[in-house]
Amino acid sequence: MSALLQTTGLSRHFGGLKAVQDVSLSVMPRTIHAILGPNGAGKTTLFNLITGAIPPASGCVSFDGSDVTGWTPERLAGRGIVRTFQRTSVFLELTLCENVALAIRSSRGLNFSIRCSRADAAEIAAEAHQHLRSVGLADKAALTAKQLAHGSQRALDVAIGLALKPRLILMDEPLAGMSKGDRHGIGELILKLRDEMGLTIVLVEHDVGMVMALSDAITVMQNGMVIADGLPAVIRESAAVKSAYLHGSFAS
Repeated sequence: MSALLQTTGLSRHFGGLKAVQDVSLSVMPRTIHAILGPNGAGKTTLFNLITGAIPPASGCVSFDGSDVTGWTPERLAGRGIVRTFQRTSVFLELTLCENVALAIRSSRGLNFSIRCSRADAAEIAAEAHQHLRSVGLADKAALTAKQLAHGSQRALDVAIGLALKPRLILMDEPLAGMSKGDRHGIGELILKLRDEMGLTIVLVEHDVGMVMALSDAITVMQNGMVIADGLPAVIRESAAVKSAYLHGSFAS
């Protein structure tokens, strides 16, 4: 089986800072692939390179066998690559249904259309409810986003991403700032995205225990470079990874 997402020799420098250095990464279809590393390891910069937020100094990004290096985030979203951010990017004053409906309109090229037919509006609303149902929020569709708890706002962020019909979702610290209960709920949602919806997920996350429980494969970065790559069991036992910066946290 070929990798769905692959980076080859990806690098990006900011002045004298080598944020990402010669990173080669292979993400297989319908897997959860985690990127681990301490603050400053280059994880978010790597996400920015993959998703077109910044261009690489060298190297390339391929998706489903096609070179997508330097594509804009909008063009990548049209191809099936969607990203969620560390901070939720929802419209707090709009209802959940309205938030998702805006993404559906965007995917259909209706961003600048003030009005659409009654039939189109009904179809978009029905699809929005479907995506909310997928993340367990259908019963809250009429609430405004600001009425949601933090964990539910994260789930809404995922529903907005699903409206763009992705094949690959990149999630930047999806568990940040959550209670234990919310973390469990988002963890179950991530597994559902893979197991029931057939999506591929790449995530950056600092919760090592959750990463070990969720991931099919893990890449570990330090100082912009990959220092380990493999199955969770291999990463857990890596003396180099433990001594570098995790200080035995894989044991928990």
